[in-house]
Amino acid sequence: MSSRADVFSAGLWLRFGRPSRYLLFLLAGCSLMISGCGDRPAVSQPAGDQNADRQVASPASSQVTSNSQDSTTSRTSQAAQRRVAEIASNMQDEPEMVVPDADPQAFASSQTGGESNPRAQMAARPAGPELATLPAPAKTPAELEALGFRVITSPHIVIVTDLPLAEVAKLPELGEALLQRLQSDFHIKWPENQQLTGYVMSDMTSFRETGLLPEDLPGFLHGRHRGSEFWMKMQATPYYLRHLFLHELTHVVTLIGVREDLPVGFKEGIAEWYATNFIDEAGKPYFGVLPGRPEDFAGWGRIGLIQEDLATGKGRSFADLLTIDAHEFSTNDDYAWAWLWIQFCSQHPTYGPDFAKLRTSRTLEEFLQSARRADQTSTTWLSSDWLRLSTDICFGYDTALAATLHRPMEPLAVQPVTRSIAAKAGWQSTGLLVPQGTTIRLRAKGQVELNRTTRPWISQPQGISVDYANGQKLGRLMAWWGIPDLPLTAHGAEFTEVIPAGQIARLTAPREAVLFLRINDHFYDLANNSGEYEVVIEQDVE
Repeated sequence: MSSRADVFSAGLWLRFGRPSRYLLFLLAGCSLMISGCGDRPAVSQPAGDQNADRQVASPASSQVTSNSQDSTTSRTSQAAQRRVAEIASNMQDEPEMVVPDADPQAFASSQTGGESNPRAQMAARPAGPELATLPAPAKTPAELEALGFRVITSPHIVIVTDLPLAEVAKLPELGEALLQRLQSDFHIKWPENQQLTGYVMSDMTSFRETGLLPEDLPGFLHGRHRGSEFWMKMQATPYYLRHLFLHELTHVVTLIGVREDLPVGFKEGIAEWYATNFIDEAGKPYFGVLPGRPEDFAGWGRIGLIQEDLATGKGRSFADLLTIDAHEFSTNDDYAWAWLWIQFCSQHPTYGPDFAKLRTSRTLEEFLQSARRADQTSTTWLSSDWLRLSTDICFGYDTALAATLHRPMEPLAVQPVTRSIAAKAGWQSTGLLVPQGTTIRLRAKGQVELNRTTRPWISQPQGISVDYANGQKLGRLMAWWGIPDLPLTAHGAEFTEVIPAGQIARLTAPREAVLFLRINDHFYDLANNSGEYEVVIEQDVE
């Protein structure tokens, strides 16, 4: 049986004749069904505290390098064994907990989350007529308690469990908060009298013997949903118990009825993105956050998996999320990349507004129709921006400040051109389109402040050795050749290679590309920077 990606690609080709461009809108449009276009995702500091002091990582800890051949072989073998085991279960399972080593780039403090900004002029529509036909629970709470289970209820959620109440008591309240967010983001209305039921299990045997775990439900390793019910196993950490609960709840709310027909990468990415949560000291939950500190997300591990894949040459292209078949989508790596795909599309400051109009689509046909009407003015850099983010992503990544900044392209002139490169930003386009094989010269001057402890950390373009970021001196001028109109299927380290430029450099364009520059710093630590370098760029005529 062909995959959903085949259906999408064929449909886009027949309808539009430009599959790469319309595939772009279809993919990103799907992900922007959530309201991320107007939200600020979680970054390394809570709102209103962007200038709080940051800790400092050591030079060695800030580097991401390839592992040895032996460790690579071992990891590849383990991944293959994991994939075989999971595919053999003949189901689309939910992601298992990951317990990676401490992330070397992680020390961001508490999170803030994207608050929903629903459009008041749009009337919410029902979640779907199929809700009216969902069967009522087979047993009442009193009957379930008589069987020895613990039951916790809220207006729309019932939790049935054999775990101690202390471990699950707050799940319904947390689920109610997410339900409100999903209704707003997906522009649906969940019926007031409809409850969804989650079975959180330690001993699956007792659930099966009492009929709470249906015999016809396909086997699963971690969790599975069907209709208005979901089943999940206990997890080793409190965070991942919440995460898997929210993942399954998102499936139930967003995939009732016709939406089950969506591509598996999109469905799982949406569930992963919303399930990535943080609860602040006041008890307020945030959903769809970008994790700050690994210790607050024990068992999540998605960023570490992405970094491992990149280190071993297994990065994913933007189009990969629709080219994977449902039966092949099974490993933790798949879930990690699906999460990043939704994070990219929903939170990107350039693409988000263009794609937001597609979020109310509920069928494949609606996706295609919306894609035909989508604005096509901002697609030039999508593939390059995706590869850049997947390479730079880290705990506490500052989505607002670190996003790649673009400017209109212009041919490389004979006369020197001057550009100002800000310290409080990520990659910044010079706008200069340099022909393949052409060599340019850079001359940089100025100074910036990158941190402040007992005294300011002042750097010039050659950088300072008081700290290292991404394997290079803090404050050093860095360069990257960004490729416009890069195919959505492109991936590989050659498209994201970073060049340490410093004060003076000669660079040769490996292909026709635009020169991007940035001042080296951790992507989680840009908010306390100030100042800029002045860079003179000219063609090398020698």
